[in-house]
Amino acid sequence: MKVILSTLNAKYIHTSLALRCLKAYSEKDFDIELAEYTIKDPVMNIVSDLYQRGADMIGFSCYIWNIEETIKVIDILKKVMPDVKILLGGPEVSYDTEYWMNRIPNVDFIVMGEGEETLHQLLTELEGDKKFHFVYGLAYRKGEEVILMPGRPKADLNDLPSPHRFEEDIPDLGKRVVYFETSRGCPFSCQFCLSSIEVGVRYYDIERTKSDILYLIEKGAKLIKFVDRTFNIKRDYALEMFKFLIENHQGTVFQFEITADIMRPEVLDYLAENAPPGTFRFEIGVQSTNDPTNELVKRRQNFSKLSRTVNKVKASGKIDQHLDLIAGLPEEDYNTFRKTFNDVFALGPEELQLGFLKMLRGTGLRLDAEKYNYTYMDHAPYEILGSDVLPFSDIVRLKRLEDVLEKYWNAHRLDHTLKYLMEQEFDSPFDFFQAFGDYWEGQGWQKIGHQLEDLFTRLHSFLESRNTPHMDIVLGLMKLDYFLGHKYKPRKIWWEDPLQKDQWAGYMKTLAERPEDVRLPRIAGATGTAWLESSGTSATAAGASSAAAGEDSAADAA
Repeated sequence: MKVILSTLNAKYIHTSLALRCLKAYSEKDFDIELAEYTIKDPVMNIVSDLYQRGADMIGFSCYIWNIEETIKVIDILKKVMPDVKILLGGPEVSYDTEYWMNRIPNVDFIVMGEGEETLHQLLTELEGDKKFHFVYGLAYRKGEEVILMPGRPKADLNDLPSPHRFEEDIPDLGKRVVYFETSRGCPFSCQFCLSSIEVGVRYYDIERTKSDILYLIEKGAKLIKFVDRTFNIKRDYALEMFKFLIENHQGTVFQFEITADIMRPEVLDYLAENAPPGTFRFEIGVQSTNDPTNELVKRRQNFSKLSRTVNKVKASGKIDQHLDLIAGLPEEDYNTFRKTFNDVFALGPEELQLGFLKMLRGTGLRLDAEKYNYTYMDHAPYEILGSDVLPFSDIVRLKRLEDVLEKYWNAHRLDHTLKYLMEQEFDSPFDFFQAFGDYWEGQGWQKIGHQLEDLFTRLHSFLESRNTPHMDIVLGLMKLDYFLGHKYKPRKIWWEDPLQKDQWAGYMKTLAERPEDVRLPRIAGATGTAWLESSGTSATAAGASSAAAGEDSAADAA
């Protein structure tokens, strides 16, 4: 029996850990191939490739981001390969499984929950007596009836073979994100998350984990992303793993999901002293700083301890931090979310991701949707459309904010300019991003693409439209950010330059020979114009001088 296990990833750079776990467990007894595509691949291209491979069974790993595209592939596959068996698995179909069996009549089987043992037993029955009622964790059809078998007991992780030792993966290891798990399960009960459904945490043997990581590093892996829900739940385990990775990283980057408010001081001290800069990245789910909200979703969180961790990690300058927020949680209205946003932004994360609540199948919040008057999309990704405290109009406004947050802050195109604006010209970071997002949509820019220069001209247009004070300072900082964003001299500048070529050359010569002429201490109350006049330099030359002379000159100018 030939089996193809497939998934539609968000991007080509992602490697499916789930498929590799299934293949590793069953390949000794069955002919199993992996086939990975993206959700942007044309459906007919995917179908054609699967058709040419030929298979007795094709399985698909299903998530909220790929289920609808996967259904399109399945429906066409069954038309051109009517005898092929279709198998689904993954978090999206492990809950409300009968719904999926009824909605997609072309599906023959669904594996619910962990799939290694269930898939192997299913394939054994398909080649044997076809007694599917012996296969725990399986949904199948018996005539017109859908049969859901009881769940399968959790596997001992140390009985599962490694999914990281396939020879065919080696050529692409350096080009892909390698997903890695050292444990399964989550100790917390957050009602918006599927991980809360599985009770307890199970670990792989730590020596086996180290061996697999060393193998991946030696074979060329450049980015390993740990998918453990809380990597640091066990202090001693996390500290031992951090030490091991620091001693053996060889330039590989490691990304973790951590719970910041339980990170122990001794672990933070060790990382601050020993972590090589850029080797670790932390993803921290804050979600909300509103205490009533956290209590309703059963999310235990001490924001003061979380802040201590984030600040200490940031002070070390060695680890980038990605902080997550969720808009739309119970009792989180527009105003309380404004406070949540500002609370978290004040921590200065390198990246702040604003997501919107998704009513995932199987979660407590989906079951309690009526309690909070939630409306949400009927199909994946099940994003909320409103609640009793957050109407759709507010969600639309937050979407505008999220758009410019991604384009500007998370892309790090204008860091110096944005920090100045949020500290000096707007009441808060939230108010800056919201006002800019509203203006962006009002101009219709969300309907068209943009180049790097457009990010500068559009921000400048927004600031001019509101008569922002001290535009001379802002313009100087924008020029500085523009130059710092280029490794080489940019092909063009986005602002109007009144200088002639010979004037520009003269200023550059002066700057090279006497840089002290364009560096003055900060003078309380002095405007950008006063600084320029006192140094005898024009505004345009000052912008160029600041960029050439470095950040300190720009700070003096501001």
